[in-house]
Amino acid sequence: MARTANRYLNSSMQNISVEKIDKAGNYLRLSTDSDYTGSDSLENQRKLAKEFANNISDVVIIKEYVDDGKTGTNFERPAFARMIEDLKQGIINCVIVKDLSRFGREYIEAGNYIEKVFPFLGVRFISIVDRYDSKDSGSDRELLLLSLKNLMHEMYAKDISKKIGSTFQMKWEKKKFYRATKVPYGYQMDDKNENYCIDEAAASIVREIFLQYSQRASCYAIRSWLYEHRIVNPTQYSQTGSIVQRDEDVLKIWHLSTIQRMLENSVYIGNVRMHKTSQSLFEGKKSSAVPEDEQVLLIGNHPPIIDEELFHLVQRKRQQAKEKIIENRMNSDIVNAEDLSVENIVEGKIFCGDCKVSMYRNNACRFVQRKKERYKVFNCRRHFYYKSECDFRGIEETVLYEIILITIHKQIALIKGYKGQMEKSLQQIFDHKMQEIEQEKDKLQNQKILLIQEYMQVYGEYTERKVSKEQFQDFRKDYREKADVLDKQLERQKEKEKQGKKCLAELRKTAMRLLKFDHEKKLTRDMVESCIERIDVFSNNRLHIKLNYQDCFRMLDDWMKGGKEKG
Repeated sequence: MARTANRYLNSSMQNISVEKIDKAGNYLRLSTDSDYTGSDSLENQRKLAKEFANNISDVVIIKEYVDDGKTGTNFERPAFARMIEDLKQGIINCVIVKDLSRFGREYIEAGNYIEKVFPFLGVRFISIVDRYDSKDSGSDRELLLLSLKNLMHEMYAKDISKKIGSTFQMKWEKKKFYRATKVPYGYQMDDKNENYCIDEAAASIVREIFLQYSQRASCYAIRSWLYEHRIVNPTQYSQTGSIVQRDEDVLKIWHLSTIQRMLENSVYIGNVRMHKTSQSLFEGKKSSAVPEDEQVLLIGNHPPIIDEELFHLVQRKRQQAKEKIIENRMNSDIVNAEDLSVENIVEGKIFCGDCKVSMYRNNACRFVQRKKERYKVFNCRRHFYYKSECDFRGIEETVLYEIILITIHKQIALIKGYKGQMEKSLQQIFDHKMQEIEQEKDKLQNQKILLIQEYMQVYGEYTERKVSKEQFQDFRKDYREKADVLDKQLERQKEKEKQGKKCLAELRKTAMRLLKFDHEKKLTRDMVESCIERIDVFSNNRLHIKLNYQDCFRMLDDWMKGGKEKG
């Protein structure tokens, strides 16, 4: 892989004859009414845009704009405003959205942006799911259909807001139970799907958690007990239906927050609290907390798992624990070296090289000039919670970031350093390969023409009764088999041609993605997202970094060697 990268990454693709590359901003929006983990999740929107950009040669995504929990019924959104400003500054000249509903549900203003503002600024607009690309569009009919679709989105927003609001209001007024998005761990819906009933398998774990905490066990100790006994977390339980880890599954560690919320949830004594937040889906009002005296409390709504005496004992201990934490923070002499709330820029991409479990960022302390100083370290989850299963402790954040930054800058140096040497030869190799493909296509086309001519001749002889029906049927069968073979061969050559162009376009996009970070002195989330697919950390601060674009080099190398024929 290293040889392939050094062979082809060395060249910038600036002089290769491919079409103009548009610098795109990927706009993502998650609605105020959404807890989506499906098609409209931010991750899915991001993945769809990346796949789309990777499959076309004239667009590269250089920035991302995310409005999380923002309504689509108006355009007063922070990320959207930043995107418009970047368009005006010429930083980007293309906007990509998953579909029109992510762009906005207010059809008049949305249509104004698409039909007037963007064309005036010379901005290309792409809606992936709607298969709309302003570069290929221009007819009034397409724009009309676009506006009508946005109108439907607006009508949907109004309608769903009205329906949801009125339904919930009626239930609140009647103090009638309605099912939440997720059924609490320890419960399941009854046979009529109207209320909670006890799920005894999970309920036994709930009772154990409450009992241990009442007996002075910390949430950390409870988490360790759950892991040692191979108890799966609520999410994994809902997926597998098994309380204990199955042989084919990887055990996921319980989050402390899950245990803490469980200990404080009055649902386990049979109560349900509703109408805790209020929002308008259409008017664009943010979700806001409802005062406790305005909330709806249903007492004795369903069978309890925990008796009230034990529950209230746990609540007193939880309050004491919180007060102790506040007291410790106030009396602490720890000096913060930097803001510990800063974003974890490698989240989701860093793993223990030994046990392959994801690593997490934690605070640590050390003495500097007789004063305690806090710093950040990435720990192996398995070692931290269950030391006997993994020996690797972790790596300091500053060391990790420095290694990653050096790796990215080395790749940039390769591109800049060998630009002139490889550019010309790579173009020559590409042209030669494309010429071979074109010659092979011509050869196959000539063979197909001759085959068709032969077929027409035999068919003429058949119509003139010079050839029998049985002879013609045998010939036709043979003809179809030969024609199918030629068609498949032609399709393979066309695919080779397409693949070659895609390789070059991908390399150019790769160069553009890297070169924009040339002068960056500090590692950023944007750099990690653009360049890094996965980071495996081993002992002695040894890292294995998988780059996002390594597959591009492998693909190019295979294509240059002639590729592997697919049957």
